[in-house]
Amino acid sequence: MGKEELYCQLMHMKNAIVALHDHLAPEFRTRDLALLKYSFTEKQISELDDYFMKITMEKSKVSKEDFRKKLAEIKGLPHLTNEVSEDVLLSYKADDLHTKFINNILK
Repeated sequence: MGKEELYCQLMHMKNAIVALHDHLAPEFRTRDLALLKYSFTEKQISELDDYFMKITMEKSKVSKEDFRKKLAEIKGLPHLTNEVSEDVLLSYKADDLHTKFINNILK
């Protein structure tokens, strides 16, 4: 199997997973599915997890806008939509990760 064929198969699998994610009830969405949907790399996931730990430990108050900007920074993009940041937050919440912090952001 060539590199291009493998890449094509991986893209088809990712597209199928993303389609599944879009049709799942919110309580069945997971962090891993959301991060795959938005093509987070392992390094970006680690940075995001570190960010969550930092603000949880410091008990920082973070707004939706602050989180959206940080998420865009982690992704290396100038801007991310509110939909993307909310989807990521809800996926962490569905996996019961940093729930108290996430509830404060979503208020």
